[in-house]
Amino acid sequence: MRKIIINVVTIGHNGIPMPWLDKFQRLQSRSCELFINGGKFIEKIDLAHKDIYRFNESFPAFQKIEERKFSKWSFMAHCLSRNMLSLPKIKRIVKNFDVIYSPSSVLDLILIPFLAKLYSRKIKWVTVFDNIVPFSDPGNKVIRFLGWLFFQISLIFVKKADTIFVSTPGLMDFLLKKGFDEKKLVQTNFAIEVEMAKKAMPDKKYNIDALFMGRINETKGIYDMLKVLAIVKKKYPNFQLAIMGEGDDTTKNKFKTKILEMSLRDNVQFLGFRQGLEKYNIINSAKCFWFLSVSKSESFGIALLEAVSLGLPAFAYDLPQFPRIYQNGEIDISPKGNWGLVAEKVLKLFERGDFINEKGKLLLGKYSWENIAKIEYGAIEGLISKK
Repeated sequence: MRKIIINVVTIGHNGIPMPWLDKFQRLQSRSCELFINGGKFIEKIDLAHKDIYRFNESFPAFQKIEERKFSKWSFMAHCLSRNMLSLPKIKRIVKNFDVIYSPSSVLDLILIPFLAKLYSRKIKWVTVFDNIVPFSDPGNKVIRFLGWLFFQISLIFVKKADTIFVSTPGLMDFLLKKGFDEKKLVQTNFAIEVEMAKKAMPDKKYNIDALFMGRINETKGIYDMLKVLAIVKKKYPNFQLAIMGEGDDTTKNKFKTKILEMSLRDNVQFLGFRQGLEKYNIINSAKCFWFLSVSKSESFGIALLEAVSLGLPAFAYDLPQFPRIYQNGEIDISPKGNWGLVAEKVLKLFERGDFINEKGKLLLGKYSWENIAKIEYGAIEGLISKK
């Protein structure tokens, strides 16, 4: 049985993201013995006979992980301290495990695997490359620069990985242009929790005309959404935009202030972070989905895919990756920054009253964690057999 340690030293107060758990469960079903490196602890996990969506409740160690909210600065300090706590475990990791797995290639999740590879070439390191960090995105320029700088460092470290699972063709092109060894790169994909999505039912307690799901961040087009809402509100005064997700306190407070300034307080609902079946029930309770991201780092847009796959009409800007994913008119695309056109389209949708996206529904099942786990397991087996 292959022993894999998953490096999530900076796991947040919401625990391991459920899509990751979904994939981990499928890896485990392929005779992999999984462990978690949580910074302060290494703990074996067994998902084979458990409901993975109650995972955090099943393991007390995860309940105790930092429950406070972080600013961007305090989160950086948190990441550094958690990695420092994990340094003494490197020798144990190298000695006892076949593979160390990074579920993302952000710097805080690849530092320990990188150091483990420097300590010993015996252990195999696999990582997932699922995002880029440009300097030109909106937001605090100091934070933007630091994010970009950490990303440049992570690119140097990731080159030491034995295998890199690349989530999109666009990211594959990016790594090849950066001089990465093509033999190390394995094309996978993004996915949604298909079985959970199939179980979802509308919840009558929610009154949602439009839904946004994701980080409350400038790069996600949150202020363009308010401009759209202000126009739509003129015709539909009680129109309800729901925000499902969290963000740092500074950005959230600034966003809420803007909502008050635009007299939209009664038109915006904050639902916070939701996951599992509850998340999909909320998606199913909305009439349409808004995803006006302007970020060059937007590699796929899982939230958009989830909403579209559940049959919601969706409005998005023309980011370069979307034509590869949505080839049959599954989403309504407008030029980036043209929020006025988006508002016109939303009004036309509500005039028609047709809130079913039949083309979008056909995507449900196309992007599954089962398929990704199969690809990743095959690559891991190939690595171990070369030992």
